[in-house]
Amino acid sequence: MSANGGKKSLQDVLRERRGSTRLLSPVEASQRAVARRREAAEAAAQDALARWRDGRSPDGRVKLDPDVYRRLFALSSGAYYGSGHWSRRVRAQLAFAAACEVEACRSAEGVEAHHLSHDALGAEHPGRDLITLCEGCRRRARKLGQDLARVPAREELLALDPAAPLYDSSSIAALKQKYGS
Repeated sequence: MSANGGKKSLQDVLRERRGSTRLLSPVEASQRAVARRREAAEAAAQDALARWRDGRSPDGRVKLDPDVYRRLFALSSGAYYGSGHWSRRVRAQLAFAAACEVEACRSAEGVEAHHLSHDALGAEHPGRDLITLCEGCRRRARKLGQDLARVPAREELLALDPAAPLYDSSSIAALKQKYGS
């Protein structure tokens, strides 16, 4: 401190600033906020999983953040599918399309809502992120995805042929050869 009535000189102020703890940059503050949100989502997902394992609803019948649902799905897809959120999404999808959406099928028996992809987990919209399929078309959709080595687009699923066999004769012969039947 200077001797001029308790006022600090510019050099004294700068010296104190160099010695003090550094303030966060905007990038560091943003990174810390993202980390806090990720940790909070992880903790909430762990709590939801524990509730599900205790036989209760994972989301406790309240809407959780989409990040929590995504983390819950990563921890246990069964817990996610047992949540009230998924039940609401299924009801909304079945209200949107009550029959199989495959154009050549349109079966109303044994239909279920299915994800087109898991990109929108926790924030699915009927008709955009979900599709209604019967059991046979669901198996054909899974086979198509394996053949394409990617998630099939909605248009590809709508164009499925429900009368086509799941496996061609050469695939069946190869399976019989492999497993000895």
